[in-house]
Amino acid sequence: MKSRILKCITATTLFAGLAVPLGFAAQDDAAQANNPKHHHYKLIDIGTFGGPESYLNPTPVIGSPDQLNSQGTTVGGAGTPIPTTPTNNPAICGGFEGIVPFVNHALEWRDGVVTDLGSLGAADNCSVATSISANGGITGQSENGVVDPVLGFNELRAVLWKDGEIQDLGTLGGNVSAGAGINDRGQVVGFALNGIPDPFSIYDFQLFGSSNGTQTRAFLWQDGVMQDLGTLGGPDSWGDFVNEGGQVAGVYKLDSECCYRAADHASLPLGER
Repeated sequence: MKSRILKCITATTLFAGLAVPLGFAAQDDAAQANNPKHHHYKLIDIGTFGGPESYLNPTPVIGSPDQLNSQGTTVGGAGTPIPTTPTNNPAICGGFEGIVPFVNHALEWRDGVVTDLGSLGAADNCSVATSISANGGITGQSENGVVDPVLGFNELRAVLWKDGEIQDLGTLGGNVSAGAGINDRGQVVGFALNGIPDPFSIYDFQLFGSSNGTQTRAFLWQDGVMQDLGTLGGPDSWGDFVNEGGQVAGVYKLDSECCYRAADHASLPLGER
């Protein structure tokens, strides 16, 4: 999810790349023996799915810094040769900056092989992977091919990729959700819209300028259940990170129109938050 909330990021990403220590890619035993603390790195172009661009979500957007796990697997998005249409959702389509006129799909790079993770809809629906856990669970967002009546763009859904399958994690009663972080327990966090009108919704208003949207709420998803993590008095919240203990970090709004604050949801069993 591109972050218009966190102001503008102007750097253009033309390709996704990994800087891999040569100890992993091409070991120089003599150099390592003489200077064991020094690493030379090799830049690897991950490539695309036939489009002009690929990218990993940079630090200011949701899912960071979990685009690369301890097994060396990384996730992101890559362009296809399929042109975008007016209904493709600019929140995740068009590459990182939303200006590339081609559909992008979520990617997984592992052991030199890049895999198209697909989407919930047809091939002309965008998706992007934001985070990967140590045991290989992946979350992110995907268009589902249904046009959101509020905005006129395709709806987004938080998704889980596991064992080659994509799973729609649903919403809290609204039209949109997005996955941000995942841990080894399979817990996913992000945001989801509910059905309560909110003219200053983080998603509908602050990303797209529509006052006809609904509340944006931080969620924790586990074993098929999506739970609203609530707020501290304002209408909206947004989950970004989850650790192995189930603690969730994110932001919330103090009131309808103003002011974000960092939030930490304590690790409690589902139903007790």
